[in-house]
Amino acid sequence: MGILFLFKYFDFFRASIAAFLIWAGLPADSLTLSIALPVGISYYTFKMISYAVDIYTGKRGAEPHAGYYLVYVLFFPQILAGPIERSESFLGQIRGGLHYDSALFAEGLQRLVLGLFKKMLIANRLSSYVDTVFASPDSYPALAALMALVFYSFQLYCDFSGYSDIVIGMGNLLGIRSRKNFNCPYFARNIKDFWARWHISLSSWLKDYVYIPLGGNRVSKERKVLNVMFTFLASGLWHGNTWNFLVWGGIHGVWNNLNRKRECSDCGVLRMVWQTLLTFLGVTATWVFFRAESIGKAFAYYRRMLFGFSLSLADIQNSILPFTSDNTCAAYFLTVCLFLFLLLLYEWGQVYGRGKLRAGEGAYAEGFSLSNFWLALMAASIVLFGMFGESGFLYAQF
Repeated sequence: MGILFLFKYFDFFRASIAAFLIWAGLPADSLTLSIALPVGISYYTFKMISYAVDIYTGKRGAEPHAGYYLVYVLFFPQILAGPIERSESFLGQIRGGLHYDSALFAEGLQRLVLGLFKKMLIANRLSSYVDTVFASPDSYPALAALMALVFYSFQLYCDFSGYSDIVIGMGNLLGIRSRKNFNCPYFARNIKDFWARWHISLSSWLKDYVYIPLGGNRVSKERKVLNVMFTFLASGLWHGNTWNFLVWGGIHGVWNNLNRKRECSDCGVLRMVWQTLLTFLGVTATWVFFRAESIGKAFAYYRRMLFGFSLSLADIQNSILPFTSDNTCAAYFLTVCLFLFLLLLYEWGQVYGRGKLRAGEGAYAEGFSLSNFWLALMAASIVLFGMFGESGFLYAQF
């Protein structure tokens, strides 16, 4: 934790304390550590913490083989952006001896196709539009700001879940089964359900190593509220060392504390759609703090998006223009919408159809498969329309 603090949070806390001292009329030093952040430090630090805590609590014994331990901590597909694997499963597979498993190998190939579809066809196509509008929201209509926010919501999901699918697939090819990290989160019907589906490895880590040690649900209502808030503030701080991430985490903490509704199994279709839409819109609205560089820029973006909104033909044209800055923008926009529709159709089948990727499935997604239709469609789309080398993975910066 000390190493993580030094590399990632020292400048944040120093700058915050200095700003407070200046506000109070006191002298403040200007010490800053201009050092590079080690790749993946947020992820492998959490792996090492969970390993040490599990030994301390008697959940597992210490690993006697240093090489196995280092493979667990520094497993190359996961080092950039997770998932945050647990030691008991990973080391158990390593110690049991890796071998070729044709079924697991086939799962890995299909995971790679799904991940590349999300990343190369959707996330990469949306990145330039989102970057352009967020960089200068006042240069575009309010409609463009709204579209950019919705597109960022899908870009972030497809980028990170696509990365997770690729990583899990690479592990499968090597004979290693990894934890699921996403489970169709935009089909969640309330905020608690969303966090059970989004970045599952981090959410479960925070639950097991922050929320439960604080007392979890086994305390008074007032203490439980504080536990939830502290956990989500920790989640916000983990994602970034600026105040806007703390605001984002605080909003989700308040929202989770206020959420009292549970899903009903026999709700009508309209009610299910309404609950899903409201949850998606609420989550998307909070992404402004996640994407903006500061709290001030986040509120400026909200102002641009909410005030002076109009829906003229000129506004629509100027809102689509940032895709390519020329007359091909409409075709580009329709192409992105088509691939988004296909992804949502696929995930709807996983949640409500007869697909194998369901909410009640185990943590390691045993038996994952794409139907022949989806496998052929996604693979052909990647080859014909994939945008390779356009951008890195968003979560690598966290």
